[in-house]
Amino acid sequence: MNFEAFEVVRLVEKLPLKICSLATWGDSFIVGTYSSKNEAHLLVYSIKESSDYDRMYEAKLVKTLKKYTTKPITQLAVIPECNIFIGLSDSEVFFADLDGFQMRGQISRSKGANYFAVDWQKLRGRGTIGYGSELRLCVSTKRKLQLYEYKRNAFVPIKTDLNFPDTPRAFAWVGDSLIACIKKDLYHVQLDGDSRELFSIGSSRSEPCLLPLLTGDILVLKDEMQISLDSQAKPTQPNPLVWSEQPSSIEHVHPFVVAIMPRGIEIRALEEKIQIQVMKNVEAMKFIASAQNTVIASTNQVYLLEPKPYDIQVSHLVQRKHFDLALKIAELISEPATEKTFRRHEILRRCAFHQFTQHKFVDSLTNYLEVNEDPVHVIGLYPNLLPADLRQSLSSQHPTKPPTLSGVDLENGMKSLITYLTQTRYKETQKLQKHRDTEATKAENRLSDDAVKKLTERLQLIDTTLLKCYVKTGNHTLIGSLVRLPENYLHITECERVLKAEDKFQELIDLYNSKKLHKRALQLLSKFAQGPNSPMSGVWPTIEYLNRLSTKYFDLVLEYSIVPLKNEPHDAIRIFTDDVEEVRAYPRQHVLDHLSQHAPDLTITYLEHIIDRWDDTTVRFHNKLIQLYQTRVIKLLEEYKMRIKGKPRARAGEEPGDLGVLRTKLLRFLATSRHYVAAEHITSFPQDDLFEERALLLSRLEKHEVALAIYAHVLKEPELAEDYCRRNYDPEREESREVYLCLIKMYLSPPNLADYGIRLPDGSQPDANVEDALKVLASHHGLIDTAKVLDLLPFDTPLSNIRNFLATVLQEKTLLRRNTQLMKSLLGAEYLQVAQQKIKEQAPMFVVNEESVCAACNRRLGTSAFARYPDGEVEHYYCAKENIAKEQIASPQPQVIEQEPSLLPSSGKDLYLDTNPF
Repeated sequence: MNFEAFEVVRLVEKLPLKICSLATWGDSFIVGTYSSKNEAHLLVYSIKESSDYDRMYEAKLVKTLKKYTTKPITQLAVIPECNIFIGLSDSEVFFADLDGFQMRGQISRSKGANYFAVDWQKLRGRGTIGYGSELRLCVSTKRKLQLYEYKRNAFVPIKTDLNFPDTPRAFAWVGDSLIACIKKDLYHVQLDGDSRELFSIGSSRSEPCLLPLLTGDILVLKDEMQISLDSQAKPTQPNPLVWSEQPSSIEHVHPFVVAIMPRGIEIRALEEKIQIQVMKNVEAMKFIASAQNTVIASTNQVYLLEPKPYDIQVSHLVQRKHFDLALKIAELISEPATEKTFRRHEILRRCAFHQFTQHKFVDSLTNYLEVNEDPVHVIGLYPNLLPADLRQSLSSQHPTKPPTLSGVDLENGMKSLITYLTQTRYKETQKLQKHRDTEATKAENRLSDDAVKKLTERLQLIDTTLLKCYVKTGNHTLIGSLVRLPENYLHITECERVLKAEDKFQELIDLYNSKKLHKRALQLLSKFAQGPNSPMSGVWPTIEYLNRLSTKYFDLVLEYSIVPLKNEPHDAIRIFTDDVEEVRAYPRQHVLDHLSQHAPDLTITYLEHIIDRWDDTTVRFHNKLIQLYQTRVIKLLEEYKMRIKGKPRARAGEEPGDLGVLRTKLLRFLATSRHYVAAEHITSFPQDDLFEERALLLSRLEKHEVALAIYAHVLKEPELAEDYCRRNYDPEREESREVYLCLIKMYLSPPNLADYGIRLPDGSQPDANVEDALKVLASHHGLIDTAKVLDLLPFDTPLSNIRNFLATVLQEKTLLRRNTQLMKSLLGAEYLQVAQQKIKEQAPMFVVNEESVCAACNRRLGTSAFARYPDGEVEHYYCAKENIAKEQIASPQPQVIEQEPSLLPSSGKDLYLDTNPF
């Protein structure tokens, strides 16, 4: 590439003096010259717009400093931030003011200097540099490097000199170290003196050339090569820039590097390394300096290197597809921020399209993402993602026709598109969420309805395209993740077509679910349920889908659960018992009615689940479960009786098969549940069977006599009878306080079972059982009223039978009486001790004698009335009254004791006053 980025403007022509140094700052530059008479002069110029039509600028001589030094100034450096410039003349370094150009003085130790280098990058924003200085200076004197810092308008040494085997020919600061050229070798020198050799500047170079950059790096010329080093002297670019010939010096003019060549000037891009411009019709230049303006000079003429208008440069660079360089030039254009952003985005769009044509998909889509390009334009670059007519219309908006992608290129492009769409989707959903948040607070900056509609349409395009990309790249996991998103924006018709074409029916069902199209999903599941080789065959896919439906779709649950309940009832019951929030919320009575109609065998299972697992305390469900248990048990019991044909029956719950299982459940439920109405069931149980169940119901009704009659005389299970008493005994309740006495009564005076609605199969009546009654009396005599028991015992009961009972009762009563008396005595003694302690605590004593002093006025109390405070202080009575009136003391009022003079002892002995209220 070769276009005119700069033009050369003459500033000073045919100067009668020889130029030997040059420096520039702002719109000014300074030239060090010497005459044929070996007189050194300084010329200061200001760059102004020219009045001549044939050139843009001219240099106005501002100041001539004749014979400024005795010898020519061979090196100049201007530091405008410090308002000084530094020069090298007659092998000595000096510095002077930049305003009046008055020399401040020489650097005392710099005699014999041949080169210096300044470091003032902190002032340009590099950050903190060593030793806290803002300006550092390094001076080469013979075989030494001297280091200075600018402090209080003077250069002060900051380090001991750095010694070398030979005189450094050139050097430059790089970070907190130096790059120095000794003979023809470059060294990386630390400020503590450590150094390491880097490489040679080349066999053909006569003079070294080092150029520090504002970035902290440094450019080094090695023959025709330009090498970039960082602060650790490591190369920053894998391939160095190679000039067409060997430059004598270089200067950084962002974003270019200008090189002085033997036969002209060459300009290249610093990072891109491409050649920008070659100026061969310029006389041999020797000096170049760049600040705000770039000035070049020969031995007697000075020129300005003026950049062409930046917008023209940008246009040329974009046409030649040098977009990175165009972006750097665009940053130099002075324009409002909005226009600058617009220009940058336009360059990036052109760059992104060019990168796409080169199959650099990652870089291309990254740029499209940065400029927030409409996704429809990006998607239109790919085949078969948009309708053909829409893609055709979008193609006309691109600089050239989009490339035709296929094979590996298409696959790689699709993967990059997935990343782009994912990131774009995140940005767009954030906008929509922010709008919703502001909408809830009724903020003024919320989006309009049209903007929300466009945003939603864009998200629909993004999600639908993502699905197509996942399908084309075979990314099955991401297909499922996308369609299962609770809030996706997939176009249902288009996605249906794509998923059906690829046989992605499971993903299609998930899509229906996310879009709340449950009827479609269930119809599809019903269609595939009978398929022998389908992954969705059987009832389980339908069961799992129904379990995710909320009560809003309960009618669908009932409708599509019928077939599973009939075909696989034991699996299908999970539709109504799965432990998920949606299933727990189903109306349970409706579920029970549905099961009663279509799967009656599952009603017990359902009721057991909601009661045992979900702790449902609804009375009608508990009553219903008892009813179902009872009906089923009675039916199985009849079958069981037929099988055994008069043989002894097993105990309740120990019967073989389902009868034993169900009866155990019934007995457990009657004993543990607290949410059924026993009165509703007692009449439905048979009078001649299921006595264990009847006893539990009677217990719930607190009809202890009938229940104990069943245990004692029907079942003839004394252990169960005593266990019943243990469970129901409650000394706080009158109905349950005498349950043991009731059992003894049942044993001693058996009732007529018919009066209790109980009918034994053989029609017999129970006999008295004195033996078991006495066992209960012996085991639980402490819980039974002795007098009432004695009234119940028959008169012919041998005394020897109740001897142990009576002895035990008398012994316990006697022991209880003694313990009670002892406790009474101990409590009485304790009361006396506490009362005595109380008297002692409430009877404080204090001493008032002739030496006692009032705490308020510091005078003796004498025979005056006094007051004592709870903390022990004593005051005159009138002093205490004054203090109380002034300070409003919140503590209890002091005790006031008036002393009669006749009561005071005259002997001087202590007077003890006892305020004990007792």
